[in-house]
Amino acid sequence: MRQETIENYLKTIYNLSSDNSALVGNKALADKLKLKPATVTEGLRKLHDLKYVVYEKSYGSRLTALGARLALNIVRRHRIWETYLVRELGFGWDEVHEIAEELEHVKNDKLTNKLASILGNPVYDPHGDPIPDEKGKMQKSNFIKLSEARTKLNYKIMGVTDHSSTFLKYLEKHQLTIGTHLKLKTIEAFDHSIVLQYNKKELTISVKAAELVIVEEV
Repeated sequence: MRQETIENYLKTIYNLSSDNSALVGNKALADKLKLKPATVTEGLRKLHDLKYVVYEKSYGSRLTALGARLALNIVRRHRIWETYLVRELGFGWDEVHEIAEELEHVKNDKLTNKLASILGNPVYDPHGDPIPDEKGKMQKSNFIKLSEARTKLNYKIMGVTDHSSTFLKYLEKHQLTIGTHLKLKTIEAFDHSIVLQYNKKELTISVKAAELVIVEEV
């Protein structure tokens, strides 16, 4: 099993497991990796033998302590590269995910730490995702989904959970980028769509979109 393949499995399991707090089913993993379920099953068995994953056919899989440590290293490299590409090279936040997918496999701690130092050791990447430090620790927060926000209160956009170019361009089009302050005006009774007030205007967004935006009450 190639090292790059191993790293893709470990990172994906970590991301799907809510920071390794839940089992990940084979179908969800196969869908995310865009692989056939049989291929994923075979891969998980190999990772189990390598002691990176605990795999139970009827229940799913989770990372071992060793697997979680490796996954956090990959997540750290990915998010630092995304931050570097945006801050230092001028890429848009909708452009960096796929590039970082390639760069994250450059396994050189000295390089990773040097990039982090140049950036001032950031705790969040351009999408608002927390960046693990050298020991795998991440900044804790009280962030919530915009879909969970309450009316009449003020919020600040802190991140997104969908890094697809189409979604990020949608947010940019409507000036809903990280750091934007907004108020939840009303929730429509018919379809639960949300009316936002910000930048002296109003915008109605779907529940689906609101579930992908992370905010903090201010």
